[in-house]
Amino acid sequence: MFNLKSLNCNSSETRYIIHQGGTGSGKTFTILQYIALLTILSEKPYLVSVVAESFPHLKRGAIRDFKRILAMNRWDGMVKENKTEHTFYIGKSVVEFFSADNAAKLRGARRDILFINECNNVDYESFQQLDVRTRQLTILDFNPVRRFWVHNDLLPQLHGEDHILLKSTYRDNQYLTSQEIQNIERRRNNLNWWKVYGEGEIGVAEGVVFSNWGVIRVKSEKLKVNSDVQEIKNENSETFNFSLSTFNSQNLPGQVLGYGIDFGFTHSPTAIVQVNECNGELFIHELLYRSGMQNEELFAFAHEHIDLNVLAVADSAEPKTIDYLYRKGWLGLKPAGKGADSVEFGINLLLDRKINVTAESVNLIKEFRQYMWDTNKDGHLIHRPVKDFDHAIDAIRYVYSYPKKKKLCFA
Repeated sequence: MFNLKSLNCNSSETRYIIHQGGTGSGKTFTILQYIALLTILSEKPYLVSVVAESFPHLKRGAIRDFKRILAMNRWDGMVKENKTEHTFYIGKSVVEFFSADNAAKLRGARRDILFINECNNVDYESFQQLDVRTRQLTILDFNPVRRFWVHNDLLPQLHGEDHILLKSTYRDNQYLTSQEIQNIERRRNNLNWWKVYGEGEIGVAEGVVFSNWGVIRVKSEKLKVNSDVQEIKNENSETFNFSLSTFNSQNLPGQVLGYGIDFGFTHSPTAIVQVNECNGELFIHELLYRSGMQNEELFAFAHEHIDLNVLAVADSAEPKTIDYLYRKGWLGLKPAGKGADSVEFGINLLLDRKINVTAESVNLIKEFRQYMWDTNKDGHLIHRPVKDFDHAIDAIRYVYSYPKKKKLCFA
């Protein structure tokens, strides 16, 4: 892991710290360590804002890591947390967490230090609104999937000692286990993935399988008893209006096509997704993404969270698991169709639809961003996906390509 001293902001000339890094480099964790250490030890009061693209990303990422850092250093007893406001009071300082889709926060009060986590998933306008209200230091981190506003707009404006540009890879993280290192290095053969996530260098846009998807955020605060319409926006600021009668318990438009299940255990998660269809578009919500689940736990989860009589299509490589769950009462459970071209067939079906993913589906969003076509020995793309970052995507593919006539829902 890179040295905390590299984040020293005591110099009044350092306005930006920009950290470009590969997977497993520890960049986010170390930045949060720096923020915790600064606020714990400093007699000066700081207001620190930690921002990410959505609150689900913060909750499952930066907030969880920040709490872990406080606990592992036994600092949690010195900190008062306001769980409603997602704010930590540390001595005279305040560390707040909020998402970039919170317009009021973007244009709200000024702060001393700003940290935008995975800033390549935040648009340039949001960055500018946050940065202009930051007095002392802005910290940015990202995986360099492709060039974006940091490279095209921000860095060309910066000179000399007003910024520090850091680069790191998994090799800089001394706390990775040998198993974690092997898990990263086994992907060397995919040249673009390796360039970005292995070497921490800027990748190219080509190679990603899906570009026909976006994130939707359900504005539940606008949902009233006498409302006729629920407004949803995706990350491209497109607005969808659906009558309330088309919403199920997850507030997804349309009718449930079914649930997809991809089984995992030790090194890969079990993933369950709900797939709805409306006006020719797919709306998808991640229900489960967890490793180490026993069959009893999986059934208990399904019994609590889904209708066991609705079509659910699971990985047919686990016939004993499917049989067990069916006998327990999961009557809608079916094995997925398999064949020599079943993966490519399912992908082609999905590429033919606009896909909307709920902001809460954090792991599915990460999969869509990293699911790539494989390359041959010469580095040329081939029409076969890398068997990685595909657990929830496989689950979608199982249910959507299941041999059943699909009926579109029109609200």
